[in-house]
Amino acid sequence: MSSSLLLLLSLFFLSSLSAAVTAQLSALPSNSSTVYDILQEYNLPPGILPDTVKSFSVASNGYFVIDLYGECYVDFEYVVYYAPRVSGFLGYDSVSNLEGIQIRSYLIWYSISYIKVDLPYSDFVYIQFG
Repeated sequence: MSSSLLLLLSLFFLSSLSAAVTAQLSALPSNSSTVYDILQEYNLPPGILPDTVKSFSVASNGYFVIDLYGECYVDFEYVVYYAPRVSGFLGYDSVSNLEGIQIRSYLIWYSISYIKVDLPYSDFVYIQFG
């Protein structure tokens, strides 16, 4: 197996997880009230996060930290694991340097390091892992 692979996931599965959870804000690019609103401002689907967000912060450079109520597993086409704390950098249409998210392919767990969506918007999310 190569050390990094691109995986296409349908937004149909991702959008089923979106929810409006109110959270704490700090240094946000706008007056958004939820982490899911922030994701949409960056052209990212809200379903890339589970609905168990307890709190979050986003710095002016795009660095974010998200605390969940606990670890969780979400079954898309593949099982995705979210640690109690997820962090990385937001960019328009992408999330990079991700920590705290893994995907299982067959019996092996891989860390997800990068998420990107198409511009103009399409029904696919590209995930780099390995």
